[in-house]
Amino acid sequence: MKQIRSLEGKVQDYETTLKEVVKQVDGQSAERIKHLLQKYNSNSENASNGMPDASQDQTGRSKRSSSPSSIGSLEAVDRVEEDLNLTESSRATGYMGKSSEVTWMGRVEEETELRSRDQSPQAKPEDYTTDKVAPSTVNYHIDDLGIDAPGPVQMYWVPPQSVADHLFETYLHAVHPHFPIINKTLFSSQYRDFFTDISYAGDRWMAILNMIFAIATEYLYNSDEAQRGDIKDHLFYLTRARMLSMGGDSLFQHPDLEQVQVEGLVAFHMLSTNQINRAWRISALAIRSAISLGINLKSSSLKMSGVAKEIPCRVWWCLYTVEHKLGSMTGRATSISTNMYTTQLPLPFDEDHLSEPPASELLDDLHMREKRVNMAMTSPHLRHPDRQQTEEAKAGRSWLQSLPVTTSLYFLYLCDLTVLNQEILDRVYSAECATISWEEIKATIKRLKGNVDAWLLALPPGLDFTSMKDENQQTYWAKKNLAFHYYSTRIVLGRPCLCRHNPNRSKEQQKRLDQRGFSHDTAVMTLESAMQTLDLLPDEPNSAHLYQFAPWWCFLHYIMQTAAVIILELSFGCVHMKDRESNLVQSAKKSVRWLYMMSMHCTASYRAWQLCQSAVRRLVSSMGYDSSDIPASPDKQSDDPFVYSAGLATPTQLNSIIASLHVLPYNGQDQSSTLPDTDHAVDHCNNDLDLPDSLASGFLSMPNTQDHTGGDAHFPLDPISEAFIGYFFPSLDGDDNLGGGKHTF
Repeated sequence: MKQIRSLEGKVQDYETTLKEVVKQVDGQSAERIKHLLQKYNSNSENASNGMPDASQDQTGRSKRSSSPSSIGSLEAVDRVEEDLNLTESSRATGYMGKSSEVTWMGRVEEETELRSRDQSPQAKPEDYTTDKVAPSTVNYHIDDLGIDAPGPVQMYWVPPQSVADHLFETYLHAVHPHFPIINKTLFSSQYRDFFTDISYAGDRWMAILNMIFAIATEYLYNSDEAQRGDIKDHLFYLTRARMLSMGGDSLFQHPDLEQVQVEGLVAFHMLSTNQINRAWRISALAIRSAISLGINLKSSSLKMSGVAKEIPCRVWWCLYTVEHKLGSMTGRATSISTNMYTTQLPLPFDEDHLSEPPASELLDDLHMREKRVNMAMTSPHLRHPDRQQTEEAKAGRSWLQSLPVTTSLYFLYLCDLTVLNQEILDRVYSAECATISWEEIKATIKRLKGNVDAWLLALPPGLDFTSMKDENQQTYWAKKNLAFHYYSTRIVLGRPCLCRHNPNRSKEQQKRLDQRGFSHDTAVMTLESAMQTLDLLPDEPNSAHLYQFAPWWCFLHYIMQTAAVIILELSFGCVHMKDRESNLVQSAKKSVRWLYMMSMHCTASYRAWQLCQSAVRRLVSSMGYDSSDIPASPDKQSDDPFVYSAGLATPTQLNSIIASLHVLPYNGQDQSSTLPDTDHAVDHCNNDLDLPDSLASGFLSMPNTQDHTGGDAHFPLDPISEAFIGYFFPSLDGDDNLGGGKHTF
């Protein structure tokens, strides 16, 4: 009998080992192992002998067996495990892949629940389940809430110039450095002309302006408590932009550069307001529009100036960064693979310096630009890393390191890092990875980690965030933002290695795994990156720091990535960082404190806070730590979930007149009035204009019913050639229509 038990133990060890090996080998060998395991099903043998299954614990519960990669990271990467078309909630969430922190939070919920039940003396076998958490139940985004303005919208209404100036300057200061999709110099000139009684504007230009106002309004609402209830809600501007550029037949018209910019701005705004599923769809539209204009390719046109070529280049990289970020957040395949674009990386000079040397020299000499910029960066050498060490590449890096820190230099290195991050999604998280052995994936992760490390080493001193000493505000801003993006990249790269150790392993197997190897070290790198992300933030959360020095437009995504991996490690029993358990607990609490602060005026943050604080509270208590310092429920929420999500002011706030010069009044104009007080001509504060009756329907139509043709054919400046076309802006009555027809709306 003793010998039989010994043999049974060996069989169970062999079976456990084979189950682990099957995840590491190629397709043919894997099939042979699976066939062998099915042929000699040890479960049935154990049952007939009255022996407990090795995959069950003493409660009879089925334990998860962990692949050497990760239970929750790459398992089932090539399939959908629920009917996403079933409910409105599942459709709003959509598919969430393995790189999504929503999927990670589902894993957190599963692990936290299992840990709680393991430690409960009342736990019964029937209490345990292996059912996976549906993404819609842990989705903190707000795609389930609407985006229509809560009332009629006047299509051509604009705020008085004092308000418009405040919003426009806010956009240029807080948004443009992250997302330079407009030509700041050209658009600022057009903006001034628009408000100096010279011109009317085309519909698409007006749509761009309204999106600028929408983004700036939401930014001010979230960043400045003094202005929170006093600035009109962003949804009015967003709806107006939709009416001007996406209503009726607009989406069936051929796109121009302005339409690409509008769609890019809408995608950015949807992302920053946590309407991720909607942002995903609009981003794809913007990418398609851009590709139809060849913006993804190098331009060798002799009829275009260097500056005219550079602007579409920056438009492309703005779309690229948003599309990538959405791909990472959703875990979905993107439209920006490396084999479908050739446009060069953006120049490290701001728009108002593009016509001056040395920027003008690089614009006129593509070969010199290639050597000075592209050859010096990391992403162009993804397929040939050895080329980074050529003399030309070193000379280019030396030249870049001599440049002063500007927002354009920051954007250049952000684009470079984004390409590296996209390569991680394509090579580690794609459906193709389901057919690749774990050993191959580990080799890929190792190679990609080398690329990310090379990017860090190539940073100019003014952008090197590993050294923060007596920085001026612009340098401090650039370093902080790059640091957030960098640590997020490392978290995504190492997440597949962060896994719970298999409880079925023998002592000898566990001893070998405890020895530091690649997977263990990479998991530690992931956790350290999460902790370093939190180290970038003050211990005492405050929104001013967030919106001044962090990538506010995707910050919730980053903080949730950070929280998810730290909470996962706590639920695993801190198997990778046993000696730093207390540090992990403090980091988890800090992430919850920041989510708590953000949840005061943001539904998405509130949902994220609910998910994290619940898991952290349970885990911390079960580990013997004090949980009393984890913030309780926020006390400043609106009773109306729609108002709370979108940042809408209360009716009282909407009707209040603001006395401050910084929070400017709207001249008493109520956006829900039946007729506009102003039109989209100049002299916007003059409320006694008598508009033609035929315009009334245009001012009041909603996006899904509006049928109008824009005036963009007569826009004063061609965005490519920057030449005047003939008429500055079309007149409202259509008398100046070059086509001879009536200008309708």
